Amino acid sequence: MAKTKRIYGKRFTALLSILFVFLFVVLWSLFISGPNRVHEEIQKNALQKIEDSVKGITGITSHQFDYLTYQGYTEDTLYWFDATGKKITERDMSSLDYQKVRDEAAETYGIEADSVQLAYGYDNPAYEIRGSGKLLLLDYDTYVRVYERETE
Repeated sequence: MAKTKRIYGKRFTALLSILFVFLFVVLWSLFISGPNRVHEEIQKNALQKIEDSVKGITGITSHQFDYLTYQGYTEDTLYWFDATGKKITERDMSSLDYQKVRDEAAETYGIEADSVQLAYGYDNPAYEIRGSGKLLLLDYDTYVRVYERETE
């Protein structure tokens, strides 16, 4: 009996291609898209909790240092929240002084500020200053250095 050589045709190749695409889509949705959607849902819930707890809050931003925090403000108050949307602390809007922070960074730490924004460092609200190739966190109330490192 002679062995016949079987040649797989175009249908088999097409079937393998379809199977590959199907497996790729399933694995992508499980390992890439799935965790991202979970993260987005957690973030959306935290923001909703913040908006529900403080009526009229605007300018909500997030900051990642030791852990994720959110900052926002109303007409007369600044707020800091943890990653779940629970209020950590608040300060009166009149205590906000970006110019004093810029001056302190320049005089004490030799950093010419390119940007200043609100942050949260370890245990207290802080200002995050970026400039002169450095990242500097100053305590919001005392203007004492919380953290400093080179950025370039």
